[in-house]
Order: sequence, then structure tokens, then C-alpha cells
Amino acid sequence: MRWGARLRRTAVASALGVTVGGLAVLTPARAAVEVEHYTYDYTCTQVTTAGGRLLGTAGTKPLRVKLSIPKTTAIGQALQLNWTLTDSATSPSFVAPDDYAAGARISATGLVSVTGALNGTIESLGNKDQVALKQGDKLALPETLLGESGTFKEGEIKVTPGQLKIAFTPPKAKAEINDATEDETDHPPIPFHGELPIKYGDGWAYASGLDDPKSPAAEWANATRDRNLDAHYTSVGNTATANMEFVGTGVEYIAERYKDHGSVLVELFEGDKQTALDSGTVDASKVSEAAGAASADKRLAQQVLWKSKVLPYGKYRIKVTSQAGPNQYTQIDGFNVITDTLANPPAYFDTVCDAPANPEIATVKVEKASASPSPSPTTTSPTPTPSNTNTQPGGSTTTTSTPKPTLTVTATVTPTRPTPTAPQVIITPVGGAQTGEAPDEKSSGVGLLGLGTAMVLGSVFGGVALKRRRAAHVRGQD
Repeated sequence: MRWGARLRRTAVASALGVTVGGLAVLTPARAAVEVEHYTYDYTCTQVTTAGGRLLGTAGTKPLRVKLSIPKTTAIGQALQLNWTLTDSATSPSFVAPDDYAAGARISATGLVSVTGALNGTIESLGNKDQVALKQGDKLALPETLLGESGTFKEGEIKVTPGQLKIAFTPPKAKAEINDATEDETDHPPIPFHGELPIKYGDGWAYASGLDDPKSPAAEWANATRDRNLDAHYTSVGNTATANMEFVGTGVEYIAERYKDHGSVLVELFEGDKQTALDSGTVDASKVSEAAGAASADKRLAQQVLWKSKVLPYGKYRIKVTSQAGPNQYTQIDGFNVITDTLANPPAYFDTVCDAPANPEIATVKVEKASASPSPSPTTTSPTPTPSNTNTQPGGSTTTTSTPKPTLTVTATVTPTRPTPTAPQVIITPVGGAQTGEAPDEKSSGVGLLGLGTAMVLGSVFGGVALKRRRAAHVRGQD
């Protein structure tokens, strides 16, 4: 009886193994996918005229875009798109709008519209970190943009190239703004104050002792107190003003605290607006702005008298108005312009590139997958949600961090295939080594199934015969 049980277990295991092996042989391998390449010349423009300009000088060559699209795909397989961007080395379309430390980033989003067996918009994404940049340096664009969408309906898909969106994220930084430039060997005369980064109105002069800025006494006195021997002061209250424009997320007003200094009104404006976005009054005669703070009997140099709140990245103007009383002074030593770490590219630099008016349209044929059941499509109307991934399969679109358009998509499915986060291979062979070719199919699945069935039946009948023989032997002994 024990032998019979063992034989039955062996027969069942053999049957399962042979069946699985036969099914594996019968599943056909997918052949290499042929890809078509389309080349377009895109024309780029800045989104807002008040923003930061990434584009080079007028007359630069169009941005060359190559779009790689497979000719065929199978139902249930991803339709994968690959963008390649090529900018001119000698006359680039994209240049640095200012000086930046290493760590800035270019983000690109390529859009195509699809109709036919798949309807909607597919996003392809790519990023490129930048080295340290000087104003006018060529920006490095992403080598490739990747996107994909699932296919769940047989037929043809028409693919039309759409906009290419370029965004720029500056690195975290803190820049000192002073009156004098780095290569200046002497202070300019007072009438030229209006040409400096800080625009001074009437009533301002260089700090005490700088009538002869090269004198040892004046140099020593200011070197121990102020930045770069270029502090300015005024004894005029309520009418003496100074302004400075900057681009960033915040600003700090730097000056001395001393007992003979008076109050200062600081105001912050957005762009060209005349209504203050932020403001505050500082008493520079005290050691701090804390309630009951003591008088500053000793000079406290390079103090942050006022700091703005954290702002959206953009262009601003800070205005300082003296409120000095009799025998009091107001001083400006300089400013610190702050750029905080940005989670998303600011709209300030957004640039769009448009495809040619009548671009060549690609056609992708969607075929049934051989010997594989097609998934049942489910109808849905997905709503794009913020994400750092590419377009979801099935034509539903996720809106990425850069830029931030409002996309309307008509999709036929809500797929579960993950989106690519790294460059992906368009040719995905199944079975055998990944050579891009399907394996030979000389072996017969039917033959293997027949051989397995014979083995199973032989095992079963052999077990039965052995059991009967043993029973007869037992009866003979009786």
C-alpha cells in the first residue's frame, strides 16, 4: 500500500511538470520591435516676458528633436517613446541666464497626442544637472526623454508630436550684493551711484572718512567694520531712499548697529508693483530688535537688520528709506540675496518649444498577442495627479513637477504597468538570451505533451500491476 501511495504522488508530480513544460514551449517568443525615427526642428519661446530668459540670442538655430517610435506593438504591451534633443554647440538655443554654482537643473517634458486605438496625451520626461555656469554658457539638455503608455485595443495609433517644455531650477545660493564691483580699485564719484547694483537717491554719501578712500586711516576703519570699503550713509530722514532689484526667494538688509544710527523703513515689492509685499521698521541704534534691547555703544558691523519672509522664486525690489532724526544716520552696507532649495522648477524660467506646423505623423500598428489572452479593457476617465513619473499606460497622463500645465486626457484604461524612471530598452525579447531576436521554435510542444502523457500512464499502470502482484503473493502464502 505504501508503494502504491508513493507511485500515485510520483505520477501527479510528473503530470504537473510535463504540463507546465509543454505550456512554456507553446508560448511564442516576441520578436524584436522595429523602431522608426522622426526628426523635427522645434521653435522655442519664453513663456513670460518678465521671466528669466534661457534662450540665446536672436537668430539661433531651431532645436533639433528626434522622436523614436516603434512601428508595431502588441495588445497589453507598452508603447514606448524616446526623445533625443540636440542643441547647437556654436549657437545654442539655451544659455545660462546668470552665474550659478554647480547643481542647477534643466527639466524637459515632451508631449505627443495619440488617436485611434489609443486616445490622449503621452508625456516623456528627462532631467540634466548642470556644472558651474557663467552667464551665457550653453546649458546641457537631457540626452533622452522617456515615456510610455499601455495598449489594450487592436488597431492603429496615430502619433503627432506636440510641445516640448523646458524648465530651469537654480541651485541653493546666498549672494552678497555690494556697491562696488570686484575689479574696482577705487570708489566711483557720487554722481555714478545710480549705476551701481544699489540705486541711491539724493542725500547719500560714502561712510565717514572716505573722502580720501585710499588713506590708511579710512581703509583700516572700514576694513574692520564694513564690506569692501563701500558702505553708504545719510543723515537725511524720510526722503533719502535706496532701491535694489534681485531675483531669488528672499533678501537680507546688511548694515551697522550703533548708538548714533536711527530708524529705517524697509519695504519689499514684487516686480514692478507699487504695493509692498512685505515691510518692517528697524531701530539701528539698538543691539537687536528684541523688546527692551540695550543701546549699541560699540559698533556692530555687518548685522542683518531686516530679512524678508520666504518668497516664491522670482523678481523683486527692496527699498530702504531713512527715518533718521537729528544727529542720527542711516547706513547701507549691502544685501544678501537668498535662493532656497526648490522642490520644483520655478515658473520664472519656463520656456516652450513648438513642433513644425505640419509635422510628419507616425503610425503604430497594435496587434493581438499570439497565444496570450488579451486583458479586458475597462473604461475610465483618469484625472492627472502630480507625480515625478512618466505617462501612465493606457494614455492617462500624470502631471510632473516641471512645468505645471493643466492636461486634459481621454483614456480607455487604468493600467498598472509602472512608468519608467530610467532609460529603457524599446526592444524587449522574451525567451532565450536578450539578443533582440526570438529563439528558434523547432521543438514541438505537442510532442513533449504526448511523451509526458505516456510516461504518466506508464507509471500509473505499472503501479497497479505491482499492487495486484503483491496481493496475489499474499493470498498464495495464506
